[in-house]
Amino acid sequence: MVCDNSAKTPIVSEASFNMRSCDSQIIVRSTHACYGFTLNPLFRWIEAQKVFLGVALIVSGLYLGILGKKQFKLSICMIGGIVFTLLSSLFLFTVFLSRSSPPSAGWIIMGVCTFLSIFVGLALAYFSKVGAAVAAGWGGVALGLILYNTFVYKIDTNGQVVFWIFIVLMGGIFAGLAFVIFWHIIILATSFAGAYAVIRGISLYAGGFPGELEIVDLIKNNKLETMPVTFYAYMAGFVVLSVLFAYAQFRLFGTHSESDKVG
Repeated sequence: MVCDNSAKTPIVSEASFNMRSCDSQIIVRSTHACYGFTLNPLFRWIEAQKVFLGVALIVSGLYLGILGKKQFKLSICMIGGIVFTLLSSLFLFTVFLSRSSPPSAGWIIMGVCTFLSIFVGLALAYFSKVGAAVAAGWGGVALGLILYNTFVYKIDTNGQVVFWIFIVLMGGIFAGLAFVIFWHIIILATSFAGAYAVIRGISLYAGGFPGELEIVDLIKNNKLETMPVTFYAYMAGFVVLSVLFAYAQFRLFGTHSESDKVG
């Protein structure tokens, strides 16, 4: 395959045969052979490590969903670290890795990002108002991802603009609400984030829950007709878990604390 941006339709050469090596060769020139900026390297790595990451997502999701408000500072630290690790590794995997990169390269990048995320999480826990906004925003993003997969994708014509506007908007709304109805939104945000983590962790083993960026790519290439039936089972699980987590936190911990002034 040879990159040729002018070849919208593949151009196939005649077969050539090397008598000495007994090899035959066909050259295909196509725009599809050209490198494109893609988010796939990180998700290929995640798929390869799903045994470990699935457990990590389920455990962290249960923790956030049940103890998000009770262990507020630790929850902020955890969410801040997860957000930093995801964003930084997404950038590094996309820029530096390819299919030919050795498996160790992915572990090195993820290890460095995770190490740095510890300091980011601690900083957000110290500046807890900022950290609370980040935690609430991440809960909004988790809810936004589910809503996008459920019905918003149907109005997304190019798989980019609507997706990013909707996700950023949901995150921004929840982050802003953290300054107005603090403990209410923290409970809801950690419930949504926890439920999403549990459901996504289960899907790494069971399958049938397409990644959001995979859906964006399908829409962009006009290949998405409808969501798989299994997705709606995951969606129902997300709703049930979110309600149970929120109910448990409101019931056990209420909407006040010993000090309602968070640093």
